[in-house]
Amino acid sequence: MPSLVMILQALNDLYSRLAADPSYEIAPPGFSPQKISFRIRIRPDGSLVQIEDARTPDEKGKLQNTVMLVPGEAKPSGAGINPGLLWDNQTYLLGRQPEDKAEGFGQARFEALRQRHLEVEKAIDDPAFSAVCRFLEGWSPEQLTDHPILNDVGTGFGIFALQGEKRPVHEVARIKKWWTESLAGAASEETEQGQCLLSGAVSPIARLHPKIKGVTGAQSAGASLVSFNASAYESYAKSQSYNAPVSETAAFQYGTALNSLLTGPHSDTHRIRIGDTTTVFWTDKPTIVEDIFADILGGGSQAAEEVQDVTKRQQIRRLLEAIRSGGRHQELGEAQTAFYILGLAPNAARVSIRFFHRSTVADLIDKLHGHHRCFEMVRQFTEQVGKRMPDPEFPAIWQILRETARVADEIPPLLGGSLARAIIEGTPYPEGLFAAVIRRIHADRTINYLRAATLKAVLVRNHKQTIPVMLDTANTEPAYLLGRLFAALEKTQEDALGSVNAGLRDKYYSAASATPASVFPRILRTYPHHLSKLGEGAKIVRDRLVQDILGNLDASGFPNQFPLKKQGIFAIGYYHQRKDFFTKRETTSETETTAA
Repeated sequence: MPSLVMILQALNDLYSRLAADPSYEIAPPGFSPQKISFRIRIRPDGSLVQIEDARTPDEKGKLQNTVMLVPGEAKPSGAGINPGLLWDNQTYLLGRQPEDKAEGFGQARFEALRQRHLEVEKAIDDPAFSAVCRFLEGWSPEQLTDHPILNDVGTGFGIFALQGEKRPVHEVARIKKWWTESLAGAASEETEQGQCLLSGAVSPIARLHPKIKGVTGAQSAGASLVSFNASAYESYAKSQSYNAPVSETAAFQYGTALNSLLTGPHSDTHRIRIGDTTTVFWTDKPTIVEDIFADILGGGSQAAEEVQDVTKRQQIRRLLEAIRSGGRHQELGEAQTAFYILGLAPNAARVSIRFFHRSTVADLIDKLHGHHRCFEMVRQFTEQVGKRMPDPEFPAIWQILRETARVADEIPPLLGGSLARAIIEGTPYPEGLFAAVIRRIHADRTINYLRAATLKAVLVRNHKQTIPVMLDTANTEPAYLLGRLFAALEKTQEDALGSVNAGLRDKYYSAASATPASVFPRILRTYPHHLSKLGEGAKIVRDRLVQDILGNLDASGFPNQFPLKKQGIFAIGYYHQRKDFFTKRETTSETETTAA
């Protein structure tokens, strides 16, 4: 398992790349992106012009808060009275009294914000800032009722802007310069100095590490990736996060980079959910793989058809072709570009790391190619039938996991992360995946393409079994033969009786795959009766198939018991034979077509 330092170093390095790309909207040190819903428009003398709606419509015309960079970090809950500078919510900016708080709650916070601004007015020495101070001196919370717009804008934050100015007050150059210099001065005076674990430089050490937002299941206000909440975890007389000395600059950079991947404007490109694990990935520099990896891992082979953008659709198809062939890295960008993938899961007030992997684009394609080869299986549905979508040649992880449980909430929490790690590292698949699929087959007696492919993949990679992609009539493995035999007997019953309430599969599949000797003699006694109801040509074809299978079985008879691995081979043999019954052949007689 890679160390946490390696993970933080990779994220720290990523910050420079994201900060250089304006589309990522990366915040510089000392600033943070916040959701702004209203704007207080004032005159140069501080008198109020109006309170405006600062939200903007999305593609569907629904008003959304506008994200802006403001001075200061997000304020964690429970931080006490902690006013922002030139931005905050209605309670701080205007003194609104929350209904669920004690009397005077809003007034106390408004007074704190007003006092903070008045204390630094002389040091900033800017007309726009002074106008805000005059507004705060003249404002009274009783005036809130004169501005009904505040009831519509929700819980977003507010900012200030001068009359006739497009830019808000907090973006004035002199104010931004003062803010940056004041932060640097405070850091040098109050912060403990030490050697940063990430950069190696001696610099101010962060007392608290940044909150990570966007991890599914974690606290919405953010959770810590690094924290110490008890003295038992401390050593060498170091308290709190000084046990893991990371400079304030590096802490800001790794936290900002990770939060951008999780919640930034390109989060759809960098983030997917695998079970309970929130997974993010990135490359050292922009590549096609980075842009479309989420579509492949999260959408499977259907992603290329569902994406509306023509260029992206073509890129996805090129990646799928590279995975299929195991090469053609040159079409996907620099083959040796580093690729990172990080799995995060909620853990109380923290974020736990499920997995972390660093490789190259070329290595990633090779690993995905190996995964594809393991899962390669003749598909049950290759074209859309009614509302039934074709089976995915490149199944997404969520599609594989869906076959392990009755509902999504029942998927084992650790299974998704283990499966993702096996795919990207080329390591054995989790054995729990195999057992979970077998349990589902016994529960609902359904052996579909994805379940058969999953069983094959585990047997091929973990147990070095040779499993064919489609029906192999030369395979004499008893479990495979009995799976084929069960499919043939079931099909004979279907052809003879049509649809019945409870066929052979519903009654006997679980027992036949686990304890063949207790079931097959019984169902073979009904076989001649069903066979007699078929047409003469179909009867000959079917009986020849059954006798061929029985002829390849061991003379000692049916095994008393099959272990779990053999039950998987049984299911694959069953699936192959069923698929073969419904596969059209170029030279097929009329009687064979009727039998199918």
